[in-house]
Amino acid sequence: MKKKLIKEKTLGEILIQAREKKHIDLEEASSDIRIPFKYLEALEHNKFNDLPGNEYVKVFLKKYCDYLRIDFRECWNIAKKIKDFPQIDSVGKVEKKYFTSWPNIIRRIAILIVIFAILTFLFLKVEQIFSPPKLNIIKPIDGSIVTDKQVVIVGKSEREVELIVNNREIFVDDDGSFETIIDLQRGLNLIKISAKKRYSRTEEREIRLLFKDE
Repeated sequence: MKKKLIKEKTLGEILIQAREKKHIDLEEASSDIRIPFKYLEALEHNKFNDLPGNEYVKVFLKKYCDYLRIDFRECWNIAKKIKDFPQIDSVGKVEKKYFTSWPNIIRRIAILIVIFAILTFLFLKVEQIFSPPKLNIIKPIDGSIVTDKQVVIVGKSEREVELIVNNREIFVDDDGSFETIIDLQRGLNLIKISAKKRYSRTEEREIRLLFKDE
């Protein structure tokens, strides 16, 4: 039979007294009813804001009272008289309100920052893999008029690129520099130059040269 409680005592005092009379420490009680130690400690010290949410107040208290074999209804009535006790509606549910826990907020913000940093890093890596390589043609200048049958194409790209000049693959130095000779035909010549890495998009350039045989 559940023991009648003294209403003058606080909820925490009632819980502690009932537990100590049974010679049970808080860790043992936490293990027996599977409620974290810190939440039982919060109930015994009337610190309801230390619970994970207001909706847990009634659930945890009911389970703890049944474990200690004390009158839950009486404990519940005493709890509701505590100054910082969360407001309860007519059906016994805790009114919804925002529970602010700065450590939790900071931890969540830190996790979001780490996730954002990882995603940004991955995005940049993927972008770097698929973005076309740099391709700079140093000479000749597009639109030039030349009088020699051959012209030297000089430029710079990136290392390990596949460089194609007029459908012919050109060797590229370790620093990305390249040089090749192109034969010209009388009149307007169109020279197409493309550079591509293994998985990247292709970067293309076109040079138009007018060859006039003197």
